[in-house]
Amino acid sequence: MDSIPYYSAISKSYERLYEREQENKIRFLLSRIEIKEGSRILDVGAGSGILESLLPENKIIAVEPSDMADIILKKRLRNVSVEKKRIQDFDYDGKFDVVFCVTVLQDIAETERSGVIKKLFGLTAKNGQLVISVLKVSKIDLSGLNPFESGYIENDRYFIFLNDGKSFLS
Repeated sequence: MDSIPYYSAISKSYERLYEREQENKIRFLLSRIEIKEGSRILDVGAGSGILESLLPENKIIAVEPSDMADIILKKRLRNVSVEKKRIQDFDYDGKFDVVFCVTVLQDIAETERSGVIKKLFGLTAKNGQLVISVLKVSKIDLSGLNPFESGYIENDRYFIFLNDGKSFLS
């Protein structure tokens, strides 16, 4: 199922429907990692920009393929750049200190999922952190990729990976 039309259709009511749940998840995940001042952050599937609103001092690139990208733009958040595209179509020469992918992977076709996961790992800088959550009902299990931490929050299972520069992709 292509979720982009769905999220575009509910973009005007998304925050009313999901903001509290998503903000709770994001706040919890932020409490599990360390973000230093000036960290470069990538938010994959940024939705309406909840993470961006919570981290106004950090430089963030928000990748959001649906019309919810327009909501982020309307917020006029400083230090936020919005890329209205799928992560599969996102090209970037650098690396990020923190990569977030919250409640997104289950919406990516199974045939593309492993490539997206590799891309997320590849966009994470040495000593960086990759934070992924997936809906519990999706049964996506990334524990075989050796997360630093994993657990459950709200309706999601989360995985936090640390790029030590050695075994990050193994």
